Amino acid sequence: MKKIIYNVIKYPLILIFLKTPLINILKKRFKFHIYTLKKRNIIMHTLDTVFQREYFNKLKSKDEIRELTDSTSVSGEEYARSYYEKHFQTVEELKNRKLGLMSQYEASIIFKKIINYIKKNNLEKNKNVYLIQMGSASGRDLEFFYKIYPELNYISTDVNDEILNFQKKKYNYQNFKFFKCYAEEIEECIRHFGLENKIIILFSIGCLQHVNPYFMKEFFLKIRNINNLNLFINDPVSLSFIDSKEDLSKFRGNSSFSHKYADYAKDGKVLEEKIVRPYDKNDPIHKDTGIYYLHLKS
Repeated sequence: MKKIIYNVIKYPLILIFLKTPLINILKKRFKFHIYTLKKRNIIMHTLDTVFQREYFNKLKSKDEIRELTDSTSVSGEEYARSYYEKHFQTVEELKNRKLGLMSQYEASIIFKKIINYIKKNNLEKNKNVYLIQMGSASGRDLEFFYKIYPELNYISTDVNDEILNFQKKKYNYQNFKFFKCYAEEIEECIRHFGLENKIIILFSIGCLQHVNPYFMKEFFLKIRNINNLNLFINDPVSLSFIDSKEDLSKFRGNSSFSHKYADYAKDGKVLEEKIVRPYDKNDPIHKDTGIYYLHLKS
């Protein structure tokens, strides 16, 4: 029923905000509404939703996509600090936390998968190994691995200067580096640090969901040309979308998307793909939320 109602009202709304100054108001609101969902009335909520789904998500202009996406990067230090303070720090703590019906260790399987990959390939003390996180936010994920493997190298990437500056104050480890870039520009990070002949473990934990489909295609095209790279993805996804035969990506809400990563990576070597379903199917809020795990070798 909701889908029918949405399809009925979206076309007149699209015409209204494309043909009137309302489009400029919605562009300005786009910067803030992600962080103020509870402050919106039903009218503005509807307008914001239509703007994202029917305008932002269907843009073909790379510059405008980037401009609008960058406009949402506000309160970086506050955002990083929030995640820093509540983040787990050990495997045991990860096992004791719950995510739906599962422990977070079993739900967010990327942590044990990367640990197992490092062990299996005897990389624990290999100084040619670089763990690079895209959209690192608090930096705690990298520190989690650092505490297990202190002799490896770590690079934190994000698009927000405040976030990276926050991390630089928190992590003084000699083998911790920082680089500002978008996911689809990760080759610039690799080139900057001269990693062309290194062993690269590149990972996303909740980052790639925020990459527009336009840039997701670009990201995977570049990934396949990087040598000695293992990509690990652990991002939320709509289960109904994954179970359908719809397109490669679909809007989830709040500038995030569900992506079918393995389909984007069709030219790469997918070593493992798994959809984790941590929530009860009757959960009123999270029943459609899963976690998409992927391990790809370039």
